[in-house]
Amino acid sequence: MKTFFITGGAGFIGGNFILNLMKSDQVKVINYDKLTYAGNLDTLSSL
Repeated sequence: MKTFFITGGAGFIGGNFILNLMKSDQVKVINYDKLTYAGNLDTLSSL
């Protein structure tokens, strides 16, 4: 199993990147986001 550390994962690009990574059962994702104007946790609500 691979682990990915994603910065900015609550933004548009980072969120979609995480959603695509999570389609695989072989990955673990750690998301770190400052949640400024561009960060939105609703992007990852489907997880």
